[in-house]
Amino acid sequence: MTIDIDERIPTPLKISITGLIAQNATSEISVRLLLENGEHREQKSLLLTMEQYCELRPQKGEISEETYDLLECAAEECRAIRAGENLLSYGSNSVQRLTQKLMQRGFSRAVAANAAQKLCERGLIDEDAQVRREVEKCLCKLWGASRIRTHLWSRGFATESLSALPEMLAEVDFVANCQKMIQKHYGEPPVDRDELRRMIASLSRYGYSIGEIRAAIAALQ
Repeated sequence: MTIDIDERIPTPLKISITGLIAQNATSEISVRLLLENGEHREQKSLLLTMEQYCELRPQKGEISEETYDLLECAAEECRAIRAGENLLSYGSNSVQRLTQKLMQRGFSRAVAANAAQKLCERGLIDEDAQVRREVEKCLCKLWGASRIRTHLWSRGFATESLSALPEMLAEVDFVANCQKMIQKHYGEPPVDRDELRRMIASLSRYGYSIGEIRAAIAALQ
């Protein structure tokens, strides 16, 4: 059986950029593409941020598969950025927390992390201000220092954003706050030893040190 040589050679994929259209008040660029493989033709659009467009500088005409792969990766990151903007419209997030939420929506860790970092660089994520707000909320709940620190770490704030935390907490009178917590939940320190131990254990879970708890009890007696 004779096989035509042409039949054994796959038809090369030809990829061309057919249009570049600004969208969303010129903040994004839609890259229109035509993919041709023999008789098969497919049109496709990839959305890039203006920053990505300026970095990659796609132009009309035929492009390599490597360039096409770069455009697809950039479009995936652009999609993650848009998803991140939508998430931030519902409430503040740290970079790490936003990264986790984007991963839950199907984006890879690398894409999610890059998107969250770029939104931070745009000023849409202000972790320093978020830390201050979270500390204020915790203090309103009469939490002790250790529980506040644990809570902030669980929220995924970067180490740099937590650098001012010791100074912020140094200004707080945790003994006075512990007194308020005792008065709120117990009225006054229990006389019964077992009840007193249970109260101390509870206050410890709220983040107060043994020294702070003892000082608060002494002040109320």
